[in-house]
Amino acid sequence: MEGVTLIETHTLEALINEVRGLKETVVTTISELKETKKPYLTPQDVMQITGFGKTWINDNKQFIGFTTVGGCLRFKRKDVEAYMEQNYFKTKSPRRK
Repeated sequence: MEGVTLIETHTLEALINEVRGLKETVVTTISELKETKKPYLTPQDVMQITGFGKTWINDNKQFIGFTTVGGCLRFKRKDVEAYMEQNYFKTKSPRRK
């Protein structure tokens, strides 16, 4: 049996706002996932990932790996990530007794 449910206006508005917020979160998350799946990166993308400037990227592009397409510099995401990982140094923390 189906019935009619009464709900207060402010409760309904709050629910609608929560759904809108959830929708915005989903759209943003999908956009971010698409961005992280992008296999080829511009120098600006590499700058965002590494935190380094354009000069550093230009000076180190041959160590990272790159290509030029139509005169535009492009990097493989996996090469940038591998370069950063291979140059990451971490000391072992001393054992505590």
